[in-house]
Amino acid sequence: MISLMVKNNVITDYAKGDGLVGDNVVQFSGNIPDDFYSNFKPSFYMIQDDKIVENPDYVEPEPPVIGPSKQDKINAQIMLNQAKQKEDQDKFNAKILLKLVGGMK
Repeated sequence: MISLMVKNNVITDYAKGDGLVGDNVVQFSGNIPDDFYSNFKPSFYMIQDDKIVENPDYVEPEPPVIGPSKQDKINAQIMLNQAKQKEDQDKFNAKILLKLVGGMK
């Protein structure tokens, strides 16, 4: 027997034995497909006519996009701008200092 989390007849999770509890949990003691455990993915299987079958409407989810977010890119641009401003300010300060030191001779 396995516990199946089922929503609209689609199996979203499972646990061997009675490991799941909740409103959408079904205790299933029927035949389990041979490849159920090795192929299980949320929504890949469904219950139909008291049997576990592959979900004909299953669509492989898109992998998440991994990389900097838009906000990360904005923050990086702000940091570059701040570094440039500091560099410009440092050059300006150096020029003023040289004029002051040069005028002290």
